[in-house]
Amino acid sequence: MREDVLREALQQCPRADGNSRCPRTQHHLIVHLARDVNRRKKAEEATEKVLEVSRQLYQVATQVAPAAAPVSPLSEQELHVLRLFSAGKNSPEIAGTLGISLQTLRNHLHHVNQKLRTHNRLEAVTHAIQRKLI
Repeated sequence: MREDVLREALQQCPRADGNSRCPRTQHHLIVHLARDVNRRKKAEEATEKVLEVSRQLYQVATQVAPAAAPVSPLSEQELHVLRLFSAGKNSPEIAGTLGISLQTLRNHLHHVNQKLRTHNRLEAVTHAIQRKLI
């Protein structure tokens, strides 16, 4: 719409080639409209770029990663710990259920993270569920 207004203003006002000039208010209006149209085009181009990158990221994120096998198989105790974490139990509850200390539970979780190449219990549980380990 602004482009139409700009075109109309330009048609009504001949080019400033020295022979004819636009009235000062019309000139300012034309400059303002031209800048506005230019800004909007740049914003639309930037939005299109962001959308394209978003689409690409979505495609990458939704692709199923190849199954990364654990460095070594998880022990039954480690699998049990993961199952309990996935059931929403907290560390003291799991330690009490298994009859182990919190430090031993932390050691089990540390070994699970090493074997699954994860960094925390949430990643470990998510990884284990996705790979159908638990």
